[in-house]
Amino acid sequence: MTERAAPMARVEQIDRIFRELTWHGQKHAIQTLTRPEIGLTMPQMITLLAIHDRGSCRMGTLAEATQQSGGTLTGIVDRLIDDGLVERVRSANDRRVIEVTLTNEGRARVEGVLAARLEDMTRILANFSDYELEHFEALLSRFLHGLRGTAGDDEPAREMGA
Repeated sequence: MTERAAPMARVEQIDRIFRELTWHGQKHAIQTLTRPEIGLTMPQMITLLAIHDRGSCRMGTLAEATQQSGGTLTGIVDRLIDDGLVERVRSANDRRVIEVTLTNEGRARVEGVLAARLEDMTRILANFSDYELEHFEALLSRFLHGLRGTAGDDEPAREMGA
């Protein structure tokens, strides 16, 4: 192999692993969400986690954070309202502005999702040593930083919990 071919082969292998991780990660997340005690769809979970991370927020901010169209997001929020997980409230800063916020039940559901994910990740990572976990975390953080850079995302890292 030439000098350039070896790194390219490694990059291709990493890309293949990343695609497989994405696929299995989505399947795993869906299995977690469909547990009877959680009972959410992926878009609902993403929306709830975005509200949880930001507190009360406008629909436009929420659409941007979740990468969903306004129409799609309105349907998701309406369903979450019907399920008692979120509510629309007037902004404390500007009474003309309507924001979406979690209800107590919504906060409890998010905490359930986060606890289930932590339990799952603990099981998945059980065979890693402390040393391996430390370096794995550092490498993943660098990788995520690179992803954000290529996506043009200048915002600081945000936890999505999923």
